[in-house]
Amino acid sequence: MTGTEQRLEALEKQKAVWKTLASSLEQVKTLPWEQFDNVDSAEIPKALDLVQILHNDVYEYPFIQIAGAEKKRVKRPSLFLNNGINSISIFYGGTNTKEKRAEDGTEKIEISTSSKPIPRYVRTILDYLFGTIAFQNNAMYLINDCQFQLLSEFEISKRYKVGGKGNKFSTHELLDIIQFIHTHLELKPIKKIKTAVIACNDFQLDLYGKKLLPDRTIQENEAYFKVFDCNWRDVMDCAQTYDDYLDMVIDDPDSLHNAKLQPIYTMLVACREITKSRFFISKSGVRTGKGLRHKVISSIFDTKDIDLDALKGKMSDFAWASYDGGEMLLVTEAGEINRELERYLKILATESKRPARSIGQNYAEVNLTGVLAIDSNEAVLLSSDMNSRAVNIAFRDRPKGESDKAREGIFKPYWNAFTEHTKESTSRTGKTTAGLGALISSFLYWQTESYQFNYRNVEMNNFNSDTFEFDDVQVFILEERSKGIDVIFYGEYPELVQLLKEAYQGKNKTDQRRQALFNIGWKQANRKVFLQNEQRYTSKKAFIISNASRAGKAMASYLESLMGNSNPP
Repeated sequence: MTGTEQRLEALEKQKAVWKTLASSLEQVKTLPWEQFDNVDSAEIPKALDLVQILHNDVYEYPFIQIAGAEKKRVKRPSLFLNNGINSISIFYGGTNTKEKRAEDGTEKIEISTSSKPIPRYVRTILDYLFGTIAFQNNAMYLINDCQFQLLSEFEISKRYKVGGKGNKFSTHELLDIIQFIHTHLELKPIKKIKTAVIACNDFQLDLYGKKLLPDRTIQENEAYFKVFDCNWRDVMDCAQTYDDYLDMVIDDPDSLHNAKLQPIYTMLVACREITKSRFFISKSGVRTGKGLRHKVISSIFDTKDIDLDALKGKMSDFAWASYDGGEMLLVTEAGEINRELERYLKILATESKRPARSIGQNYAEVNLTGVLAIDSNEAVLLSSDMNSRAVNIAFRDRPKGESDKAREGIFKPYWNAFTEHTKESTSRTGKTTAGLGALISSFLYWQTESYQFNYRNVEMNNFNSDTFEFDDVQVFILEERSKGIDVIFYGEYPELVQLLKEAYQGKNKTDQRRQALFNIGWKQANRKVFLQNEQRYTSKKAFIISNASRAGKAMASYLESLMGNSNPP
């Protein structure tokens, strides 16, 4: 086919696109707008009357065509529409015609134009009519690329700059307008929206069908959840290296099980195949490899770094707004996580929407659908409600006395395999091949678990922090436990009673005591004892073990501290 033939074929295709858009536009103008419950509903068809879809021919500039009139070339269109398959230009404003006598005496009709600013809501309507925006299963998508974008109310306000001053409709009202139009027109997506497919150069991962698709390339008529410029061989090499890395840094089999499921769980939540009900906590001492693993996993997600301090105070709305659409909500190097911070973590971990606003914008619902992941070196002490949602991953502490040089030598091959220097960051960033390797490894492990998420209970070691210290009551209990005593009737220990008075004071002293016992795996309870002299049973208050695993870790840490204190200077 010659260049001229190709050009003519493209023009014929353009005509078909023009007719489809023009037909849809006329349908929208004639909708029963009186049924749309908005005081400004009559303004919508009037605003659409000023939309002129431009034609193309072999010349450079598109033109306005009115029957019987000469073509009016438009050098600077008001708007360009592009749905990823076709593009078209729009002139917005008034058009008039007038008769004019040519030099040869013939009459001709000329078109004059007066451009006007195009309202934001008109741009949005045209994007829907042209297929740039599409609906599927009541969700709105932007599909003008091979990777679609799920549009939240907040994302709509950013893309179309609505919701602020000078806009006739709020973001929520704009969504109602598009929904109203879609209810009547029901336009089908111009591309197949693959809501749960991760597409790469030569393979795909279909999470809906739960299968890997080798030798499957990216298709022009499909829009995918994620698209990466990666190849199968490179990804599988990284998957093997990632598995080796987990074996080296994870502390126990149950933590390894939980760690292997984290990437696939996060991806399934991100593509809305499942709803989020869990969050992940990775904990150990310092420099154990937690951060590198999070760099790997986060490389394939829209990751939002969470600053917990920014979620409090008058400016917190702006912080919450910045987390919209995040797929992985990452809290790194968190300090001690206590009840005060827990209420913010609970919102991030369990809620899917929250009102927030950007600077200069009105409030809008932001999507908090991302999975929370916490990286901590300090104590993590959560309520029973949050504990039931937490998936714990314990990392192996590095050997005592290990030098920085020795540790760097051990981790260097993994840093080189998983990360790279980029111009956008002063630190090394995770490679997408490594992130995909972690995802494929996680998917294959999930297969062996019959596609179930049966997380295992892992008791974190909250006693390995450099800043942690047992209080006097805890020391007394642990000292008695070291003698083999597992039930302490504290009324029989006058010195313990005195320590309790000194250690926990004020209105909430009972809560302080309960928390201190909880932290070391003990609790207060009533125990029946038989009084030999009186030949009867009575109830006595006692301290007993409530969490054997935590109590064991507390005891090990206590004995270790005694050994450290006994070492000669």
